[in-house]
Amino acid sequence: MITSEYLIAIVVWYYPTQQNIQNLTSYIDDVKKIIIIDNSPSDNKLLLSALPERKCIYHPNYNNIGIASALNRGMQIASCLGAKWVLTMDQDSYFDEHNIAQYIHICNQCPIPEVALFSPLQHLDTDPFTVDVEHIYEKRLTVMTSGNLVNLRIYQEVGGFKDEFFIDLVDDEYCCRLHRLGYNIVCVRSISLVHHIGFGRKRAFRFFKKSFIQHNALRHYYIVRNILEVIRLYPEYKYYYSKQLRKRIKRCLLYDSDNKWTKIKNMYLGWYDYHHRIFGPFNH
Repeated sequence: MITSEYLIAIVVWYYPTQQNIQNLTSYIDDVKKIIIIDNSPSDNKLLLSALPERKCIYHPNYNNIGIASALNRGMQIASCLGAKWVLTMDQDSYFDEHNIAQYIHICNQCPIPEVALFSPLQHLDTDPFTVDVEHIYEKRLTVMTSGNLVNLRIYQEVGGFKDEFFIDLVDDEYCCRLHRLGYNIVCVRSISLVHHIGFGRKRAFRFFKKSFIQHNALRHYYIVRNILEVIRLYPEYKYYYSKQLRKRIKRCLLYDSDNKWTKIKNMYLGWYDYHHRIFGPFNH
């Protein structure tokens, strides 16, 4: 049973803005506390001055330790505070009004057993969106980190996020591990989470009626390296992730208009470091 008394939110910051503070207000009233893990090089605690001090725990790292390590630190703090479930959020995400309370209520009614984490439907702030109230619960292979309700007991049982991944595929690897150990991941399709693009930008193709996010060049390094590692760790999902990797390379070669050759170079470096078992932050 998920209750606000034992629910703590974790949000990872990186160069936060005032808009990110506004995002916190969409769920601050429905959790016991919000733990802010700040990966920025400077202290940003003053941004929290407008929020209730009793509700916020600010933990600056003064260094980018990556999303995986930041989430793991937040989980440790949440455990010490007696949390049973944890809401993991990106700084660029927020819930529509009253959605978080409804989200908790719907999760508590879920008939699917052994659920390790719940996830809302995510959509970009630029996209039109309608919720699906006819098919509320949907089992998923993987989900993005933001907006997840994570069972802390199961998290501690299966082990934390992989620090060496740094960013990208952190959520995928954790989800694959949960599946291998017999747990379920459930998307709650009647709940929406609005997600800003952040450090990427959306590119649409009118003639193909398709769009995708153009991530920055550095992200291509992590994506390629970590996809290859997920394939090695979970060969049962090789087909799925090999397809994702081919799609990434194809998009970059054919459609990308932003630093194409730097991205191609970084994808090669990701392949090189994977084969030489080099992980952690980019170091080239």
